Amino acid sequence: MARESTSDSRGNEIYLTDERWTHIVETHEEMMNYRQHVLTTVRTGQRRQDAFDPTKYKYSKRFRDLPEGFTLLVVVVKFAWGEKHEGRESPNNFVLTAYQVSRR
Repeated sequence: MARESTSDSRGNEIYLTDERWTHIVETHEEMMNYRQHVLTTVRTGQRRQDAFDPTKYKYSKRFRDLPEGFTLLVVVVKFAWGEKHEGRESPNNFVLTAYQVSRR
């Protein structure tokens, strides 16, 4: 499974797998040509913790080149822990989904 990684403004490594990307475009067809926007949103967007699940964060960023009617890209990231390396669990932070919204 191929994946792309980036880091958010706080230095957290976050990755997007092909499997998650396929889920995103199957659920939100308007996202088809915006994979790089997802990574840019994680790198430079505003971050807010989910009120109900403290392991999820929503990153959001305005873009001028989204389809008509959309103004903002939202990326949901799951912060988790993966396999142990040298006795410590490693971060396993990944994109769950992404979608476009309209906000003024």
